[in-house]
Amino acid sequence: MPSESHFCRNYWIEYPNFKKHIPNCNPTATLPDPHESEMLGLITYLGLLTTLAIGALLRPAIGLAGVLCLFSLKQWGQTTTTIFAEHREVTNLAVGVLVVVGVIRLAFKRHCVFCRFPAAAIFIAATYLYAFTTTVWALDTQRSLDEWASLGPYIVTIALVAPLLVDELSDLRTALLWTVYVGGAICFLILAFGSWGYRGLELGTGADSTETNPLMLAGLAGTVVLASSMFILEKRQNVLRVVSSALLPIAIAVVIRSGSRGQLLAIFPAFAVACLIAFRLNSLRSLAALSLTTLMVMGLGWWGSTLVEINSSRWMGAELASEDVGSRFQMAQALLNAALAHPATIIFGLGNSSSYEAVGFYPHITILEVLAEEGIAGLILYLAILVCAVRSIIRISRSLEADESQRKVLAIVAALFCFELILSWKQGTLLSSYYVFAYATILGRIEMRAAESSPIENHVRPALNLPFPNLLR
Repeated sequence: MPSESHFCRNYWIEYPNFKKHIPNCNPTATLPDPHESEMLGLITYLGLLTTLAIGALLRPAIGLAGVLCLFSLKQWGQTTTTIFAEHREVTNLAVGVLVVVGVIRLAFKRHCVFCRFPAAAIFIAATYLYAFTTTVWALDTQRSLDEWASLGPYIVTIALVAPLLVDELSDLRTALLWTVYVGGAICFLILAFGSWGYRGLELGTGADSTETNPLMLAGLAGTVVLASSMFILEKRQNVLRVVSSALLPIAIAVVIRSGSRGQLLAIFPAFAVACLIAFRLNSLRSLAALSLTTLMVMGLGWWGSTLVEINSSRWMGAELASEDVGSRFQMAQALLNAALAHPATIIFGLGNSSSYEAVGFYPHITILEVLAEEGIAGLILYLAILVCAVRSIIRISRSLEADESQRKVLAIVAALFCFELILSWKQGTLLSSYYVFAYATILGRIEMRAAESSPIENHVRPALNLPFPNLLR
């Protein structure tokens, strides 16, 4: 889709008598030099990727930050540099190498990378295995296999391998800090220098111009918002507090500029979850910190909304939004009706990715899609993953007690799990829920680590005060 600037220029030339009908249209404005823009894109892209590579070599957990920034970094490279637009797999391969190298380094550094294999990871592996098996009886087996071929590398890299980079809360804190820095830098670049179309970044020029997926941009921006909102009041970390305060409104602006209503709405319940975990509301000090954090986030968020022009058709069209929601439930209902037509499909499902054949598109609501395509058997596995993740959050929170810094890290990952889960019920499929499953596995691994270091588990009996202690040997 041509950008507003291109549309404005063409409209002005072809219909000069109607120029007043286009507000803020200046066709005489100088367009940026494409060579300068490409050089900026190449330098910043390579700089960000190199930074992640060096960081991952020093601390393997930083590879997780590369995974969280993957899609937006990829879009930035594609829309600014011709070579990355022609070879879109470069970013995928680069981040994949970072993850694999990180896991190998951990294998040499620690005695066993796979020793902590939580219940959530087992259920995730079983869910994917069962979903792949259902392609045998899917309505269109070839289409189902095509979906697996397209999303399979992301499933392996993000959902199955990347969580191995995180073993404890200190690893996760490092990964989240780098996500704020690198992800925030990407948000700044695409907001300040990105060639925006209607909602996404422009890819290509002229009649062949398309737009990148705005939902991915807003997904990273939401991640930066939730992480930075917890780092704003970090004690004895003045630089982090300043950076978080600066990046939060920029990330909010990216969400609004991309027109991603679901991402903006999902931030609110996810932030509420983070606050419930980060602040123990048993003292005036905690209540004051919670109030201050909420006010700062709301104020910075409002300021961020003023940095971009709001598209009224996206943000003020309540009727259009309700139609979008209604159409998704209609597709889900049609898919469920097809699954309920036979007792076997009720239990075992229509087969993974059968929605494309049954209703012409995927219904966007993952939990209903799982029920229809994988049946009750698949739904049980899917719900088991979510239950394990929630259980891990509760158990880890209890084990941390009064450690505010670690509670904030847990609060961030819990909020991100909530954020991605909400998005998956608004725009996702089982195969594209890799971030939801990655966070579930990470929470399980941290829970196992916390249990190993628990004073209850590692309790040492005090020495007995006996007159002849050697008699006990």
